[in-house]
Amino acid sequence: MESVKLKKSNALSVALRSTADEEDDEGQRASNPRQTKSDEPRTRSQSPAELNMLNKACKSSSSLLLRKRRVKRHMSGISSSHSRSLDRQTLLRHRASPQLQLSDRQWVRQDLRRGSIHVHDRLLAWSHPARPVLCTVDSTAAEIAQRLQQAGGKTCSVLRLNAKSYLSTDMNGNCDGEYPLRHLHTGTESLADQPGDRLRLLLLEKDHPYHQQEYDIFTHSEANVDRTSPQDEDSMKRFAGSDVETSSACDDLSSGARFSQHRDSLSDDMILGTDASAFDSSAAEGLDTYGSSSDELELDCPTEPILPEPVTVEAESALAVGTDPPALGHSPDSVGTPSNSDSSPALYVQLHGEAARRLGPDERPLQIQNDFLFKLGFKDPWRVQEEGMNTELGSLLRFYAGKPHSIESSERIQLSGTYNVRKGKLQLPVNRWSRRQVILCGTCLMVSSVKASHTGKMHILPLIGGKVEEVKKHSHCLAFSSAGPQSQTYYISFDSFTEHLRWHRQAAKMVSQRISSVDLSCCSLEKLPPNLLYSQDLTHLNLKHNFLPADQTLLQLQRFSRLRSLNLSNNQLGSFPRHICSISTLTEVNLSCNHLTSIHPDVGSMTNLQTFVLDGNLLCALPVELGCLQRLAYLGLSFNEFTQVPSVLERLPAVERLCMAGNKVSVLTLQTFRLLTLKHVDLRLNQISSVVPDEPEFLRHVTQLDVRDNRLTELDVSVFPRLEVLHCQRNRLTCLRLRGCALKALYASNNELQELDMSPVASNLTYMDISRNCMKSLPDWLSDSKKLEVLDISHNNIAELPPWLLCSGSLRKILASHNQLKRLPERVERPVVEVLDVQHNHLVELPCNLFLKSESLRCLNASANKLENLPASSLSEESSSILQELYLTNNHLTDKCVPQLTGHTHLRILHMAYNHLQTFPASKMAKLEELEEVDLSGNRLKAVPTTILNCRRMHTLVAHSNCIEVFPEVMQLMEMKCVDLSCNELSEITLPESLPPKLQELDLTGNLRLNLDHKTLEQLNNIRCFRIDPPPSSFSANDTAGGPAVWSHGYTEASGIKNKLCVAALSVNSFCGSREALYGVFDGDRNVEVPYLLQCTMNDILAEELHRTKSEEDYMTNTFLVMQRKLGTAGQKLGGSAALCHIRHDPTDPAGCFTLTAANVGKCQAVLCRDGKALPLSLLHNISIKEEYNRVRQHKAIITEGVEQIFH
Repeated sequence: MESVKLKKSNALSVALRSTADEEDDEGQRASNPRQTKSDEPRTRSQSPAELNMLNKACKSSSSLLLRKRRVKRHMSGISSSHSRSLDRQTLLRHRASPQLQLSDRQWVRQDLRRGSIHVHDRLLAWSHPARPVLCTVDSTAAEIAQRLQQAGGKTCSVLRLNAKSYLSTDMNGNCDGEYPLRHLHTGTESLADQPGDRLRLLLLEKDHPYHQQEYDIFTHSEANVDRTSPQDEDSMKRFAGSDVETSSACDDLSSGARFSQHRDSLSDDMILGTDASAFDSSAAEGLDTYGSSSDELELDCPTEPILPEPVTVEAESALAVGTDPPALGHSPDSVGTPSNSDSSPALYVQLHGEAARRLGPDERPLQIQNDFLFKLGFKDPWRVQEEGMNTELGSLLRFYAGKPHSIESSERIQLSGTYNVRKGKLQLPVNRWSRRQVILCGTCLMVSSVKASHTGKMHILPLIGGKVEEVKKHSHCLAFSSAGPQSQTYYISFDSFTEHLRWHRQAAKMVSQRISSVDLSCCSLEKLPPNLLYSQDLTHLNLKHNFLPADQTLLQLQRFSRLRSLNLSNNQLGSFPRHICSISTLTEVNLSCNHLTSIHPDVGSMTNLQTFVLDGNLLCALPVELGCLQRLAYLGLSFNEFTQVPSVLERLPAVERLCMAGNKVSVLTLQTFRLLTLKHVDLRLNQISSVVPDEPEFLRHVTQLDVRDNRLTELDVSVFPRLEVLHCQRNRLTCLRLRGCALKALYASNNELQELDMSPVASNLTYMDISRNCMKSLPDWLSDSKKLEVLDISHNNIAELPPWLLCSGSLRKILASHNQLKRLPERVERPVVEVLDVQHNHLVELPCNLFLKSESLRCLNASANKLENLPASSLSEESSSILQELYLTNNHLTDKCVPQLTGHTHLRILHMAYNHLQTFPASKMAKLEELEEVDLSGNRLKAVPTTILNCRRMHTLVAHSNCIEVFPEVMQLMEMKCVDLSCNELSEITLPESLPPKLQELDLTGNLRLNLDHKTLEQLNNIRCFRIDPPPSSFSANDTAGGPAVWSHGYTEASGIKNKLCVAALSVNSFCGSREALYGVFDGDRNVEVPYLLQCTMNDILAEELHRTKSEEDYMTNTFLVMQRKLGTAGQKLGGSAALCHIRHDPTDPAGCFTLTAANVGKCQAVLCRDGKALPLSLLHNISIKEEYNRVRQHKAIITEGVEQIFH
């Protein structure tokens, strides 16, 4: 084989998001039962020219459509809980977004400062397409919002804010004037060196005298259409920006809009041709016969932005009936929004489907979009500009004209309406039905007359502990009752069953609460809902993940005289909210992730405070007044800017836990702990490189110490005489000194330890993890640890285990894999061990009495050794073995080992792949009736024993790469889920009349003699994942072209800790040429949608990027970024990991060696084997990499545990 050169693509910092717990607004719209037929996409007739082009595209994409149909079969078993993100109507509505016409694109491309943003309507975001707005990087949010309000009506038309500048830039980045651009680059080398990693190349010097712009607005108008021109109805619809696709015919073919009526919802968003012309935007634009999509209509309007005037709402001191509180809101859309937001236009921005944020009047939307794309990974400024014109960008970044409406958050803020209301008992004739304004907000039901609702006069009914019941005698009627001996009841008759259901659901949550709490998290609040102030009995208020500032808004919180718990984390406070300090009843306050730089001294007045969380801020010091909080028991200071332990902690006697993870402590001085009463010390993820010791008598209070993920090379914790738990993983420790008086658990993995010094003996030690170190033997003192239950010594250099190990009366789990073991201790005296893992060693045999004496052994993993035989399971026909899992893959076992298995009658999982088995006697298989999973791959078996039918619980049979000639009768087992008989010598198969109902996967590839009739194929096609070789005529492009096979490929799946592998593989031997290949693997973790979508479309995206991307280093990175955009909401809520390898000739030397380009995102990796060693080609993106850690911190992340767990 020819030599291969390797190169790595730039590491991707984008992560495919994997949170599937919350549904986005799009899914809620898709499932709304009140959705009308007007929301459905409309179609139009097609001209002969378009039909001709459609037929050509269908022929060129026939093979791709076949793959799409295969994906439809794969996805037939997907649960409906995630199907909303891939809803057909949603994707069709998404395709209805108007595409920019040629003249609009040319206008944008004339200058790097220009671009396009797509603005959605706040109420019609999911049923109507976004409105393209052409603007410059200097256009402010106030200007764009004002122009949108003035332009009004037509959401599909293009709005152009034409900047009459004195500078133009051509496609080569050359300026036609003397005005200089800052950081103007057409390449990518110097961009990475710019400070802040921002796309500053699009900004002009502010002090230049020519920095004056006059704006013209160009928008659609029917009056401007030339009605005498020969345009048919279809072209008029396209020109007017109707719901019909407005792109050219070639754009329709590449996006799949023309095929949308004939494909399933999974492929609607993913149809791409493989021909290079199908991806050429210039080719698509050449078909534009209608000119610009924006008319040359100039509106006379002021160019200065109209800034919103601040309006404050004054709260009354008393909220009894008859007072004048803030007026009741009549629409849930206006709840929680500043009063000036309804009168003044504003833009909102939403990232990755999360909460929408109001843009300030002076913020520049196009610059925000450019910065986002640049940080995402698009380094070429021209590519950033092109991506901004793509309508699919809305799944990553979306702008709204006004605050977007969310049904779910609106219901949680408040429900309101005018209904027929009756007070008291229905039997009393004196009580009559009256039309009243009703509001359900906080913990109360508010009822008032329509006139009185404007003045705030109302009746308030507390619902905590009360009742809400359906009234059977009246349709759509609910009875609301308060708690207590003097309870009152209101009967409310709703106009529809939908409203009745919404009110019943929300009220039922209130009355079922034991405490008076309100959850308004993730509601995009900028102000407190005025009607919330009537909930005087409120004790717990959750306002996290909103946009509340630290101004007079929080002054209204003082109205809650019983408030005990307040959560203001992840807001936009910016400074410490002084107003909460006067709430004397508070016992718990959370101010995490608010960019706080200091704590106000007034915090000392919160004398009842017990829990104070300040994680994820910018604090470097604490005020001395904090010492007045004598009841404070928990103080969270993690992920701040502290360089040492604050001295004020000495005055807090109730604080028992020091939480300072993720700070900047470099030297740990133990003398600071002398006057502290701390028991738990959490200093992980700091920069500690040394520890200054202190006398042990001053550190007797510390029982737990956590110094994970630091820079320690040695650690002496013997100065902590009562230390019980030590975490020191992922440091650089070569020496560790311990005191074993009270030690119960030791976690010291991922270091460079060669020995452990323990004095005195750790007699209370129960858990010990020293995996991934440099240990050559176990310490001698370990034999005296009579309470040790779990011992993990995997991934070391241990050559021999001590004799007492298999005689311990306490050890239940021994993990000794990946060492240098050649034998196990022969002495086995009734140990209580349940799990024994010795895989990847050099064992030739196991102890002869291992199964006879180990009566508690349930799982044995001895894979990847050199075993030639197995020990006996019993000395007679009766066996007491309770072994359930046996892993013996990759050994030297032969047929004589099979009889030794019959004594393990409780065996559920048996793996004997890649051994030297030639037969598996049917009589032996008949005794293993409890088998559920069997792997016999890679042997020399000619048949699967027929007695496998005795295994009624069998659900997985893997027997690929054997010599099996007869298809086993496993299809008669009703629990069967997966059958892999690939790479055998099957010629025909016999199936029962009905397949197992749970069957999900059948692999018959690699059986060259297999010939299936039409009936059998039709029956097997109902399986969700059915694999079979294609016909020989289309087996390989190399064969048809007569070219030599340069490489071959294969894949394997191994069972791990999960019950199901959500993995898909991509293998294209002839990719864009006979001597070019593409391979990939995609892991969805717990979802199968994303892996199959990536498998189906990733090769088409890469083919497009090869023709589109100028830089040789960026085409693979851009492939992942474009794929993330095309995943849409599936990428937001499901996500996954991916690795891709592209092999081709070096473009600079076509006749020379091959070039391998690898890229990955998430946990999928690419590894190259050279001389028996693994050479990683990709990076594992976690916080062990400094750049990834900094990126996570910049996004206000709180890392709660190890490097695997990150919470935003």
